[in-house]
Amino acid sequence: MNSETINNFDDEIDLKDLILGLWKNKFLILFIVLFSASISVYYSLSLANTYTSKALLAPSDSEKSLSSKLSGYSALAGFAGISMPSSKASKATEAIERIKSYDFFVNQFLPNVQLKDLIAANDWQQNSNSIIYNNNIYNIKDNTWTREASFPKTSMPSNQEAYEVYKEILSISEDKKTSFVTISITHVSPFIAKDWVDIIITNINAHMREIDISIAENSIVFLKETLITTSLSDIRRAMAQLLQDQIQVLMLAEASQDYIFKRIVSPIAPEKKSAPSRALICILGTLIGFMISVLLSLYLHYSKKNKY
Repeated sequence: MNSETINNFDDEIDLKDLILGLWKNKFLILFIVLFSASISVYYSLSLANTYTSKALLAPSDSEKSLSSKLSGYSALAGFAGISMPSSKASKATEAIERIKSYDFFVNQFLPNVQLKDLIAANDWQQNSNSIIYNNNIYNIKDNTWTREASFPKTSMPSNQEAYEVYKEILSISEDKKTSFVTISITHVSPFIAKDWVDIIITNINAHMREIDISIAENSIVFLKETLITTSLSDIRRAMAQLLQDQIQVLMLAEASQDYIFKRIVSPIAPEKKSAPSRALICILGTLIGFMISVLLSLYLHYSKKNKY
Protein backbone atom coordinates (compact mmCIF):
# COMPACT_ATOMS: atom_id res chain seq x y z
CA MET A 1 0.00 0.00 0.00
CA ASN A 2 1.58 3.31 -1.11
CA SER A 3 1.51 6.64 0.74
CA GLU A 4 -1.34 8.01 -1.36
CA THR A 5 -3.53 5.05 -0.43
CA ILE A 6 -2.77 5.57 3.27
CA ASN A 7 -3.71 9.24 2.98
CA ASN A 8 -6.93 8.28 1.26
CA PHE A 9 -7.93 6.08 4.21
CA ASP A 10 -7.20 8.98 6.53
CA ASP A 11 -9.80 11.09 4.75
CA GLU A 12 -13.46 11.00 5.61
CA ILE A 13 -14.99 7.95 3.91
CA ASP A 14 -18.15 8.63 1.95
CA LEU A 15 -20.86 6.12 2.93
CA LYS A 16 -22.25 5.99 -0.58
CA ASP A 17 -18.82 5.31 -2.00
CA LEU A 18 -18.24 2.57 0.57
CA ILE A 19 -21.49 0.82 -0.34
CA LEU A 20 -20.63 1.18 -4.02
CA GLY A 21 -17.26 -0.45 -3.42
CA LEU A 22 -18.89 -3.40 -1.66
CA TRP A 23 -21.49 -3.74 -4.42
CA LYS A 24 -18.84 -3.84 -7.14
CA ASN A 25 -17.17 -6.74 -5.32
CA LYS A 26 -20.38 -8.53 -4.39
CA PHE A 27 -19.41 -11.71 -6.23
CA LEU A 28 -16.06 -11.80 -4.45
CA ILE A 29 -17.84 -11.34 -1.11
CA LEU A 30 -20.38 -14.04 -1.98
CA PHE A 31 -17.64 -16.45 -3.04
CA ILE A 32 -15.60 -15.96 0.13
CA VAL A 33 -18.67 -16.26 2.37
CA LEU A 34 -19.82 -19.45 0.67
CA PHE A 35 -16.32 -20.87 0.72
CA SER A 36 -15.84 -20.16 4.44
CA ALA A 37 -19.31 -21.51 5.21
CA SER A 38 -18.51 -24.72 3.31
CA ILE A 39 -15.20 -25.13 5.14
CA SER A 40 -16.95 -24.54 8.47
CA VAL A 41 -19.62 -27.15 7.71
CA TYR A 42 -17.01 -29.69 6.57
CA TYR A 43 -14.86 -29.06 9.66
CA SER A 44 -17.80 -29.30 12.09
CA LEU A 45 -18.98 -32.56 10.53
CA SER A 46 -15.46 -34.03 10.75
CA LEU A 47 -15.44 -33.59 14.55
CA ALA A 48 -16.57 -36.55 16.63
CA ASN A 49 -19.24 -36.06 19.27
CA THR A 50 -18.01 -35.98 22.85
CA TYR A 51 -20.06 -36.74 25.94
CA THR A 52 -19.59 -35.49 29.49
CA SER A 53 -20.63 -37.58 32.47
CA LYS A 54 -20.88 -35.80 35.83
CA ALA A 55 -21.27 -36.74 39.46
CA LEU A 56 -22.24 -34.47 42.33
CA LEU A 57 -20.62 -35.50 45.61
CA ALA A 58 -20.85 -34.44 49.22
CA PRO A 59 -18.10 -34.94 51.81
CA SER A 60 -19.06 -37.88 53.99
CA ASP A 61 -19.31 -37.51 57.76
CA SER A 62 -16.37 -39.85 58.22
CA GLU A 63 -13.93 -37.47 56.50
CA LYS A 64 -14.16 -35.10 59.48
CA SER A 65 -13.46 -37.75 62.10
CA LEU A 66 -9.81 -38.53 61.52
CA SER A 67 -8.67 -34.93 61.03
CA SER A 68 -10.35 -33.77 64.23
CA LYS A 69 -8.97 -36.63 66.28
CA LEU A 70 -5.48 -36.41 64.81
CA SER A 71 -5.34 -32.74 65.76
CA GLY A 72 -5.48 -33.76 69.40
CA TYR A 73 -2.96 -36.48 68.73
CA SER A 74 -0.62 -33.97 67.10
CA ALA A 75 -0.82 -31.70 70.12
CA LEU A 76 0.01 -34.57 72.45
CA ALA A 77 2.82 -35.76 70.21
CA GLY A 78 4.21 -32.23 70.22
CA PHE A 79 4.06 -32.22 74.02
CA ALA A 80 6.08 -35.43 73.96
CA GLY A 81 8.68 -33.82 71.71
CA ILE A 82 7.51 -35.39 68.42
CA SER A 83 6.91 -33.10 65.46
CA MET A 84 3.88 -34.00 63.34
CA PRO A 85 2.57 -32.15 60.25
CA SER A 86 -0.83 -30.53 60.52
CA SER A 87 -3.06 -29.56 57.62
CA LYS A 88 -5.75 -26.92 57.52
CA ALA A 89 -7.23 -28.40 54.34
CA SER A 90 -10.21 -30.74 54.67
CA LYS A 91 -10.01 -34.36 53.62
CA ALA A 92 -12.29 -33.57 50.67
CA THR A 93 -9.93 -30.85 49.44
CA GLU A 94 -7.00 -33.22 49.87
CA ALA A 95 -8.89 -35.87 47.91
CA ILE A 96 -9.50 -33.43 45.05
CA GLU A 97 -5.82 -32.66 44.76
CA ARG A 98 -4.99 -36.37 44.87
CA ILE A 99 -7.43 -37.06 42.03
CA LYS A 100 -5.60 -34.47 39.94
CA SER A 101 -2.19 -35.88 40.81
CA TYR A 102 0.08 -38.02 38.66
CA ASP A 103 0.44 -40.61 41.43
CA PHE A 104 -3.32 -41.18 41.62
CA PHE A 105 -3.53 -41.43 37.83
CA VAL A 106 -0.75 -44.03 37.59
CA ASN A 107 -1.61 -46.11 40.65
CA GLN A 108 -5.39 -45.80 41.00
CA PHE A 109 -6.87 -44.83 37.63
CA LEU A 110 -4.70 -46.22 34.82
CA PRO A 111 -4.69 -49.85 36.05
CA ASN A 112 -8.51 -49.85 35.84
CA VAL A 113 -8.90 -48.52 32.28
CA GLN A 114 -7.62 -49.41 28.81
CA LEU A 115 -4.90 -47.10 27.57
CA LYS A 116 -6.17 -47.31 23.99
CA ASP A 117 -9.53 -45.84 25.12
CA LEU A 118 -7.70 -42.88 26.62
CA ILE A 119 -5.20 -42.19 23.83
CA ALA A 120 -6.49 -43.64 20.56
CA ALA A 121 -10.30 -43.38 20.76
CA ASN A 122 -11.45 -41.43 17.71
CA ASP A 123 -15.22 -41.96 17.59
CA TRP A 124 -18.07 -44.02 18.99
CA GLN A 125 -20.65 -46.12 17.16
CA GLN A 126 -23.96 -45.83 18.93
CA ASN A 127 -25.64 -48.88 17.36
CA SER A 128 -22.92 -51.33 18.39
CA ASN A 129 -21.63 -49.35 21.38
CA SER A 130 -18.10 -49.76 20.06
CA ILE A 131 -15.09 -47.48 19.83
CA ILE A 132 -13.47 -46.47 16.56
CA TYR A 133 -9.74 -46.08 17.05
CA ASN A 134 -7.29 -43.89 15.16
CA ASN A 135 -5.38 -46.34 12.95
CA ASN A 136 -2.36 -44.05 12.96
CA ILE A 137 -2.12 -44.59 16.72
CA TYR A 138 -3.58 -48.02 17.44
CA ASN A 139 -4.42 -51.02 15.22
CA ILE A 140 -7.43 -52.71 16.76
CA LYS A 141 -7.11 -55.81 14.52
CA ASP A 142 -3.58 -56.62 15.69
CA ASN A 143 -3.92 -54.94 19.10
CA THR A 144 -0.69 -53.05 18.46
CA TRP A 145 0.40 -49.44 18.80
CA THR A 146 1.20 -48.05 15.36
CA ARG A 147 2.01 -44.40 15.91
CA GLU A 148 5.30 -43.02 14.68
CA ALA A 149 7.39 -41.63 17.50
CA SER A 150 10.97 -40.52 17.98
CA PHE A 151 13.11 -40.80 21.11
CA PRO A 152 12.32 -40.41 23.96
CA LYS A 153 8.77 -41.32 22.92
CA THR A 154 7.79 -44.81 21.81
CA SER A 155 4.90 -46.23 19.78
CA MET A 156 3.10 -47.03 23.01
CA PRO A 157 2.38 -43.79 24.89
CA SER A 158 4.11 -43.36 28.23
CA ASN A 159 2.30 -42.79 31.52
CA GLN A 160 3.27 -39.13 31.39
CA GLU A 161 1.74 -38.69 27.94
CA ALA A 162 -1.41 -40.46 29.09
CA TYR A 163 -1.54 -38.23 32.17
CA GLU A 164 -1.64 -35.11 29.98
CA VAL A 165 -4.72 -36.50 28.21
CA TYR A 166 -6.26 -37.41 31.58
CA LYS A 167 -5.91 -33.80 32.76
CA GLU A 168 -7.64 -32.55 29.61
CA ILE A 169 -10.72 -34.77 29.93
CA LEU A 170 -11.04 -34.44 33.73
CA SER A 171 -12.90 -31.59 35.36
CA ILE A 172 -13.29 -31.31 39.13
CA SER A 173 -14.48 -28.40 41.24
CA GLU A 174 -15.54 -27.70 44.82
CA ASP A 175 -18.30 -25.32 45.86
CA LYS A 176 -16.83 -23.49 48.84
CA LYS A 177 -20.28 -22.55 50.18
CA THR A 178 -21.87 -26.01 50.14
CA SER A 179 -18.66 -28.12 50.05
CA PHE A 180 -20.25 -30.12 47.22
CA VAL A 181 -17.79 -31.51 44.67
CA THR A 182 -18.47 -31.98 40.97
CA ILE A 183 -16.40 -34.49 39.00
CA SER A 184 -16.79 -34.95 35.25
CA ILE A 185 -15.09 -36.86 32.44
CA THR A 186 -15.45 -36.09 28.74
CA HIS A 187 -15.04 -38.86 26.17
CA VAL A 188 -16.28 -39.89 22.72
CA SER A 189 -18.17 -42.74 24.43
CA PRO A 190 -20.82 -41.76 27.02
CA PHE A 191 -20.51 -45.18 28.67
CA ILE A 192 -16.74 -44.92 29.10
CA ALA A 193 -17.16 -41.39 30.49
CA LYS A 194 -19.66 -42.70 33.05
CA ASP A 195 -17.50 -45.71 33.99
CA TRP A 196 -14.40 -43.57 34.46
CA VAL A 197 -16.18 -41.18 36.83
CA ASP A 198 -17.28 -44.20 38.86
CA ILE A 199 -13.70 -45.50 38.88
CA ILE A 200 -12.38 -42.18 40.18
CA ILE A 201 -14.96 -41.96 42.98
CA THR A 202 -14.53 -45.59 44.06
CA ASN A 203 -10.75 -45.47 44.02
CA ILE A 204 -10.31 -42.12 45.77
CA ASN A 205 -12.56 -43.36 48.59
CA ALA A 206 -10.57 -46.60 48.85
CA HIS A 207 -7.21 -44.83 48.55
CA MET A 208 -7.98 -42.26 51.24
CA ARG A 209 -9.41 -44.96 53.46
CA GLU A 210 -6.19 -46.97 53.17
CA ILE A 211 -4.12 -43.91 54.06
CA ASP A 212 -6.22 -43.12 57.12
CA ILE A 213 -6.23 -46.75 58.26
CA SER A 214 -2.44 -46.74 58.09
CA ILE A 215 -2.27 -43.49 60.08
CA ALA A 216 -4.74 -44.79 62.69
CA GLU A 217 -2.84 -48.08 63.08
CA ASN A 218 0.48 -46.25 63.54
CA SER A 219 -1.21 -43.94 66.02
CA ILE A 220 -2.52 -46.87 68.03
CA VAL A 221 0.94 -48.44 68.17
CA PHE A 222 2.46 -45.15 69.30
CA LEU A 223 -0.19 -44.58 71.96
CA LYS A 224 0.13 -48.09 73.36
CA GLU A 225 3.91 -47.77 73.60
CA THR A 226 3.60 -44.38 75.26
CA LEU A 227 1.08 -45.69 77.78
CA ILE A 228 3.58 -48.32 78.86
CA THR A 229 6.44 -45.86 79.35
CA THR A 230 4.62 -42.96 81.03
CA SER A 231 3.62 -42.85 84.70
CA LEU A 232 1.89 -39.44 84.79
CA SER A 233 -1.81 -39.99 85.43
CA ASP A 234 -2.96 -36.96 83.38
CA ILE A 235 -0.93 -38.04 80.38
CA ARG A 236 -2.17 -41.62 80.72
CA ARG A 237 -5.81 -40.48 80.75
CA ALA A 238 -5.24 -38.31 77.66
CA MET A 239 -3.45 -41.18 75.95
CA ALA A 240 -6.27 -43.58 76.78
CA GLN A 241 -8.85 -41.19 75.31
CA LEU A 242 -6.82 -40.71 72.13
CA LEU A 243 -6.34 -44.47 71.86
CA GLN A 244 -10.10 -44.93 72.04
CA ASP A 245 -10.58 -42.25 69.38
CA GLN A 246 -8.08 -43.92 67.04
CA ILE A 247 -9.80 -47.27 67.43
CA GLN A 248 -13.09 -45.61 66.49
CA VAL A 249 -11.45 -44.03 63.46
CA LEU A 250 -10.06 -47.41 62.45
CA MET A 251 -13.47 -49.06 62.79
CA LEU A 252 -15.14 -46.27 60.81
CA ALA A 253 -12.58 -46.49 58.01
CA GLU A 254 -12.91 -50.26 57.78
CA ALA A 255 -16.71 -50.14 57.63
CA SER A 256 -17.29 -47.14 55.33
CA GLN A 257 -17.30 -47.53 51.54
CA ASP A 258 -18.10 -43.87 50.83
CA TYR A 259 -15.31 -42.80 53.12
CA ILE A 260 -14.55 -39.35 51.69
CA PHE A 261 -17.32 -38.70 49.17
CA LYS A 262 -20.92 -39.87 49.06
CA ARG A 263 -22.90 -39.61 45.85
CA ILE A 264 -25.63 -36.99 45.67
CA VAL A 265 -26.05 -37.35 41.90
CA SER A 266 -24.47 -40.48 40.44
CA PRO A 267 -22.83 -40.34 36.99
CA ILE A 268 -24.87 -41.50 34.00
CA ALA A 269 -24.13 -42.23 30.35
CA PRO A 270 -25.52 -39.03 28.77
CA GLU A 271 -27.74 -39.29 25.71
CA LYS A 272 -26.92 -35.76 24.53
CA LYS A 273 -23.47 -34.74 23.36
CA SER A 274 -21.61 -31.97 25.15
CA ALA A 275 -19.55 -30.96 22.11
CA PRO A 276 -18.97 -29.90 19.42
CA SER A 277 -21.48 -27.12 18.82
CA ARG A 278 -21.66 -27.50 15.05
CA ALA A 279 -24.14 -24.67 14.54
CA LEU A 280 -21.87 -22.26 16.43
CA ILE A 281 -18.83 -23.38 14.44
CA CYS A 282 -20.68 -22.79 11.16
CA ILE A 283 -21.96 -19.39 12.23
CA LEU A 284 -18.56 -18.20 13.45
CA GLY A 285 -16.81 -19.53 10.35
CA THR A 286 -19.29 -17.77 8.06
CA LEU A 287 -19.00 -14.48 9.99
CA ILE A 288 -15.20 -14.60 9.83
CA GLY A 289 -15.40 -15.22 6.09
CA PHE A 290 -17.82 -12.30 5.69
CA MET A 291 -15.55 -9.91 7.60
CA ILE A 292 -12.51 -10.98 5.59
CA SER A 293 -14.41 -10.54 2.31
CA VAL A 294 -15.61 -7.04 3.30
CA LEU A 295 -12.12 -5.88 4.28
CA LEU A 296 -10.62 -7.33 1.11
CA SER A 297 -13.31 -5.72 -1.06
CA LEU A 298 -12.76 -2.29 0.53
CA TYR A 299 -9.02 -2.60 0.13
CA LEU A 300 -9.36 -3.49 -3.56
CA HIS A 301 -11.90 -0.72 -4.15
CA TYR A 302 -9.85 2.09 -2.60
CA SER A 303 -6.61 0.80 -4.07
CA LYS A 304 -8.06 0.99 -7.59
CA LYS A 305 -9.67 4.34 -6.89
CA ASN A 306 -6.39 5.80 -5.72
CA LYS A 307 -4.71 4.96 -9.02
CA TYR A 308 -6.89 7.42 -10.90
